[in-house]
Amino acid sequence: MYNNDYIMRMIEDLSTFLANVVFQKDAAAVEMFDEQGNISASNLLHLQLLAMIGEGQLNEAENLLFEKIETHPNQAYLQVALDFYANLDNLSDAALTSADFLRTEIVEGLADIKKLYHKI
Repeated sequence: MYNNDYIMRMIEDLSTFLANVVFQKDAAAVEMFDEQGNISASNLLHLQLLAMIGEGQLNEAENLLFEKIETHPNQAYLQVALDFYANLDNLSDAALTSADFLRTEIVEGLADIKKLYHKI
């Protein structure tokens, strides 16, 4: 139980740190549409990831996220990544387990995102 609390605090702290450093914001919020009502590639990715989370395809969603970031590493995808891992962190342990995803993978994924964007 304490181990899970520690991991959850690590996830929250790392997400908050990345949001503060990169966006100078307290929280990462993804806006879906621009002023003209258009959806960007990053917003489309965000919607795809949310749908995949809802379907329990967490590993596939994470793979898609990294594929997009490695192809086009821009700030909008970083914001999507932070929101993706925040959504995963909000899932119950049972939901993560049923999708064959470990809570520690959230921490590892955030650390990998940090490394990718540190190179930019």
